[in-house]
Amino acid sequence: MSSLNKATLERLRFLDRSSSEFHDQLNDVLCGEEYEQWVLNLGGKDLVWLVGYLDKVCRHIALPHSPPA
Repeated sequence: MSSLNKATLERLRFLDRSSSEFHDQLNDVLCGEEYEQWVLNLGGKDLVWLVGYLDKVCRHIALPHSPPA
C-alpha cells in the first residue's frame, strides 16, 4: 500500500463519527485531491472496506412531501 493510500485510509478511519462536524470532515476528505488520486487506483480489500465504510456513515435525508395540488 502506498503512503498516499495509507494516509487517506487513516484520515477516514480516524474521523470521529460522534462529532457534530463528522459529515463536514468526511466531505473534506472525499472532495480532497488526495482522495481523488487514491480512489482511481483503489481495488481489492481497500475498495471493499471503503464501500462498507461509506455505507455505514451515509447520511439519510428525508425529502419533504409536496402538498397535493
